[in-house]
Amino acid sequence: MLWFLVACGSVVVSAGCVIVVHRLWSHTLRAAHNEVNGYFFAAVGALYAVLLAFVVVAVWEDMGTAQQNTYDEANAIPGLYFSSTVFPPDIRTTFQRDSVAYARDVINDEWPTLANGQSSPRVEADAKALRKAILQVQPRTDQQDALYSSMIDRINTINSDRRQRIYEAQPSIPGIFWYSLLGGGILLIFFALFFGVPKLLPHLLMVTVLATIVAGTLYLTYLMEQPFRGPMRIEPNAYQVALVEMGQPDQ
Repeated sequence: MLWFLVACGSVVVSAGCVIVVHRLWSHTLRAAHNEVNGYFFAAVGALYAVLLAFVVVAVWEDMGTAQQNTYDEANAIPGLYFSSTVFPPDIRTTFQRDSVAYARDVINDEWPTLANGQSSPRVEADAKALRKAILQVQPRTDQQDALYSSMIDRINTINSDRRQRIYEAQPSIPGIFWYSLLGGGILLIFFALFFGVPKLLPHLLMVTVLATIVAGTLYLTYLMEQPFRGPMRIEPNAYQVALVEMGQPDQ
């Protein structure tokens, strides 16, 4: 919400600056520099557009990767649950109980902490319990041996995808990129203020539209940079589906 207000505020400030410029500098004085200002504006605008497009595409791809990663992790949980059905009751009970606990704790305990870039000790304990349980299994038939290998693969997938998910919860854009984006946007709007537009209203519309595009794109970039928080956050739907598949709806 804070960054949304900042984005809206920057548009309002830009509009106010247009009014101030029209009151302090006449159209004739500003129009004398239109040619030079136009060349400089075009050069800065092109450079800024390339930089902004690069960052937007990068964070969009990262967000898509983060969502796909949650699908892969969640898909491995029911596979582990059902693969354990060929083993004796004590082993089957352990894996099914721990699989359900893992999915449920990811939804209820770890997902809220991802918004702050943190992990859940409870989910870490669930993951350790699964790793410990798989080491104690001794396959006795060909079918158990085949499914045991599958269970190892699924536990490895769960652990590796969880580590990746926690990493993806951290901001991905370096601070220097944010300074460049903010500085470029300010420069772009600043030079648009001094175009020699005769009337206030057309100039006001030009600058406010430019400020809206710049501020709106930066705000969307900020939202996509942190895929587990904000209005565009990834929801734990895949884990809820996994619980339903295991006959254990989320509670």
